[in-house]
Amino acid sequence: MKNEQLSDNSQNTSEDFPRSAAETGDYEKIRMLFEDVCLEIAKRYNLYYKDGRPRRAKIIEVIARTVCITCMNRDLEKDVSSRVDYLYKECHQQACNILVEELYHRFSSMGLTVAISTEKAIQYGKADVLILLNGHGVSLLNDRKEVAVEIKTGYSLSLTQLYRYMLEKPDRDLVLWRIRNRQVLTFEGTSLKPLLIQFMRMFILRANRLLKDTEISCEHGFQNRNWSPNQQQLQEAFSDFAHSVIETLPSVIEVVIKMLERETN
Repeated sequence: MKNEQLSDNSQNTSEDFPRSAAETGDYEKIRMLFEDVCLEIAKRYNLYYKDGRPRRAKIIEVIARTVCITCMNRDLEKDVSSRVDYLYKECHQQACNILVEELYHRFSSMGLTVAISTEKAIQYGKADVLILLNGHGVSLLNDRKEVAVEIKTGYSLSLTQLYRYMLEKPDRDLVLWRIRNRQVLTFEGTSLKPLLIQFMRMFILRANRLLKDTEISCEHGFQNRNWSPNQQQLQEAFSDFAHSVIETLPSVIEVVIKMLERETN
């Protein structure tokens, strides 16, 4: 298995940062330091997928979650997967399927060539709009813009997960479809760039603390993050989903179309 190698910037430390990220706005510099420290953490804890890619999502989620070095160390060492009831997974997949086909129909009726794929590597130059399905929602691309739709069928929300959408492409716009909350929220990537810089700075400083500490101890207990809903909660969740997905679907479709049209007109 061939793992990703650290770049020459891996020797940079938190001391290389400007005193305030807002002073320079050097997004690429901070992003390279962010990438290097992710690779350092992956190497230390052997966090790789079978194809050799670092498990960045786990690394980012764990380090962003707590200030406690011991808890970080424990959560990175243990491969504890969170279990989600299959009903929630099915509701999420159903929402994705409905949204994709409705968007395909709308764009096609506008005279646009549309392609649907689950592979990001597809060359989408031959299509006016490319609809990509991923594990969290749907992304739409044209020759000028990318809009990601994050679909939430429950009440939980992770800002760290939203940041991960934009770290690679800070100009990517995001639509957050919170179905049970009956909310459709939009975030313009460019306006969030200062916040992304500050998030990456926080992450790097914290990760460097973890990498430098040799004696790690705390009295925090292990928190089981798995939650098992009872029968009534599942019944309420599905009933609420069945109504709210229909109520909010027109809104999310219009928002996505307007965001892409804004860039092409």
